[in-house]
Amino acid sequence: MSSDNIKKQYSRAFLDLRDAGNALLVAVIIFLAGILLGLTNPSWGDDLISAMKGMARHISGKGTFLIIVAIFFRNSLSAAISVISGPLIGIIPVLGAVTNGLLLGAVLAHFSVQERIDAVVLLVPHGLFELPAISAAWGLGIWQGIWYFEKDREETFHERRKKAYRIFLIVILPLLGIAAIIEGIGISLMKMR
Repeated sequence: MSSDNIKKQYSRAFLDLRDAGNALLVAVIIFLAGILLGLTNPSWGDDLISAMKGMARHISGKGTFLIIVAIFFRNSLSAAISVISGPLIGIIPVLGAVTNGLLLGAVLAHFSVQERIDAVVLLVPHGLFELPAISAAWGLGIWQGIWYFEKDREETFHERRKKAYRIFLIVILPLLGIAAIIEGIGISLMKMR
């Protein structure tokens, strides 16, 4: 693939992201609402925290490469499910945004103010890549999900699906790859302490 073709694909993907902008904004608002729910009702996230601890224990004894692969696979699968299931009126992406927000809020609720600041500082390096990618997946799922309410349903369905898959492949997956590398290296460094 030539560099001009690559530029053209990315240019088209970012234009498509702009078309889905309102749905992406809705996804972020839902995620933030989930964080607020988790902060104010931390017990609602107890099962999610237990599941996360189990996953963390599972990968903690692995080498850096396997940690990176596990993180990338988990996040990519989550994003793919949101994008693929979007046409089902966007229910699964909405649940993904709320659940992830609830988990983050519940975790932060168990920390002191200083621990929250430290946690946010630890999240920032990989979060700069992971949160936009996952939020885009939720937003694309929601955007596809409202095809049913559009005037020309069938055309809208196929057009949005094609655009969402392109964005998933050339924008979301690379961002999740970068995030997984940063997070995996960070986890490995923390294990060495």
